Amino acid sequence: MTPDIRTVLAREGTVPVGHYRPEISLSWKRCFGIGLDPLGSPKQIQIDTSELSKRREENDKLRRLAKLEMENLHRQIAGSNFVILFADSEGVILDRILDGSTHVHNSRWTLPGFIWKEGMNGTNALGLVAKIRQPAVVHGEEHYFKAYANLTCAAAPIFGGNGKLAGIIDATSDCRSRQLHTLALVRMSCITIENGLFRDRNKGLLIFEFHNRPEFLGTLQSALLAFDEEGFLKDSNGRSQLYLQDLSSRKNVHFDQIFRVPFRKFLDRLPNAGSSYLTDTDGSSFAVRPFNHHARKLTSKRTFISDLRWQMQNVTMVCEDPGVKSAMHMVKRAVELNVPILIRGKTGTGKELMARYAHAVSNRKGGFIAVNCAALPETLVESELFGHEDGAFTGAAKGGSKGLVGQANGGTLFLDEIGAMSAEAQAKLLRFLDRMEIRPVGNSTEVALDIQLISATNTDLKAREGKPGFRPDLLYRINTMEICLPPLCKRQDLHEIITAILNTLPHPLKLEPDALRLLQSHAWPGNIRELKGVLTRLLITCESGKVTREDLERIISSENGDARMETQSKNLADHELAIVISAYEDQKGNISAVSRQLGISRNTVYKKLKKIRKRRFDSSE
Repeated sequence: MTPDIRTVLAREGTVPVGHYRPEISLSWKRCFGIGLDPLGSPKQIQIDTSELSKRREENDKLRRLAKLEMENLHRQIAGSNFVILFADSEGVILDRILDGSTHVHNSRWTLPGFIWKEGMNGTNALGLVAKIRQPAVVHGEEHYFKAYANLTCAAAPIFGGNGKLAGIIDATSDCRSRQLHTLALVRMSCITIENGLFRDRNKGLLIFEFHNRPEFLGTLQSALLAFDEEGFLKDSNGRSQLYLQDLSSRKNVHFDQIFRVPFRKFLDRLPNAGSSYLTDTDGSSFAVRPFNHHARKLTSKRTFISDLRWQMQNVTMVCEDPGVKSAMHMVKRAVELNVPILIRGKTGTGKELMARYAHAVSNRKGGFIAVNCAALPETLVESELFGHEDGAFTGAAKGGSKGLVGQANGGTLFLDEIGAMSAEAQAKLLRFLDRMEIRPVGNSTEVALDIQLISATNTDLKAREGKPGFRPDLLYRINTMEICLPPLCKRQDLHEIITAILNTLPHPLKLEPDALRLLQSHAWPGNIRELKGVLTRLLITCESGKVTREDLERIISSENGDARMETQSKNLADHELAIVISAYEDQKGNISAVSRQLGISRNTVYKKLKKIRKRRFDSSE
């Protein structure tokens, strides 16, 4: 019988050559070298709540970006029995998202505050990434301690300014739920966070996104450079160093030393094109697109409403649909007057993206603070929203806290899922909106704030007036301007949305005509979020980059429990009739309104309705 590798290590002091991958073997050697007993148990240490609060506050911006990507990652691997962790640069867990019900998630070891350093917990993905600063997978028996041998962990680093390690994302499951593509998804999330950090720390500079293939602009493969108004390089991401070698890593090198065209001449031609081309001093050509406030000033004569796409933080918002254009126009006027906005729409229709658009066009200097009202703890709702003083209650953060509303001062407060807000939270929010003043817990002084309030819901709050749940007087204060986003199946720019999402993927994905028609005929109950998930899964499963109708059917069947798209729309003609029926019901039988909504003549509407009635008559015989 082959002896256990831990027994061999304990007896001989070395890991047999070739037994594990080099990075795992080196990690085991480091662990043994500092005296960790491979036959013993790991050190499970958790920091106290005050230290955890301090670390969270120090990483506030990073946490907000990470939590968004953790939610996206969770949707991509939902149902796979994973726990997704976000840790700081020292391997201290700051946040987690659970999926499934395996013993992994019941373990207190993954709670916020626990430390996962190699020197304490042996070879593990979080600790290994913190040590080698590279993506890593640690599977089963590769863990130094036997206690973790039933786990598979995939982790990747998040780098901030100057190439410093800022944090780590980890997806952990039991070995039976292992998925080979998990590390690729985790790495994609980390790159998205890095790009968000880059744009945030350089928001006062002119950012250029570039790639040697124009179709890759807007994807995670794009490089980023930040220049000041004089043309001196101030920051760059890792991808730019790959394309430009050592040029982009030299701080304060001038634009003219990197590219052949002079900086001022290049800026002068930017107003005439949303993107342009540059050639570096070695002769390599790149497609280039500008970002940030300087670029927006250069194109200020164009309105956001007339643009097909609005770019913000590596997210593409397609707005060719008349209803979405109208909503954006109303939102822009509302923020100019600083009136509360209520955004209604089904899950996945882009409510938060619309809120971020509102914040962008408001030109407010403060931040965009998103609050998930459904997740507010009822016992701490007042301190979470309005902050607290040092020592105001047991467990209060040392030094006090501004609170979510206070953090939005000078910026935008986005209350998502406001319909799920508890009765206590509604009462406290109403009191704040009456005077726009808050009083932190433990303080007797009122603090006046200046915020743009935006709320969002996927339910009809008006229908709940007079019923237990949502307060009518609060509704009157949050919906001065109310807009409703259409579901994806009713969007007239579905083809453009598909194209825009494809352009954000890290690798090209080509849809065959039959597959594209199938995408356009699907009902999309999960809306844009579901569409993004399907396209991402196609990217993973179709290694050739070509997507057939059969490929798409398999993905849809797996997502909808073998419910094929054909059951919802057998052919294009059936789909057209379904759209007419939906519009006819929405417009309560008004033929002219149906004609305007669908962009077809009244005669065509009558013909479609006649065909529908004939089918129903024939089927009833």
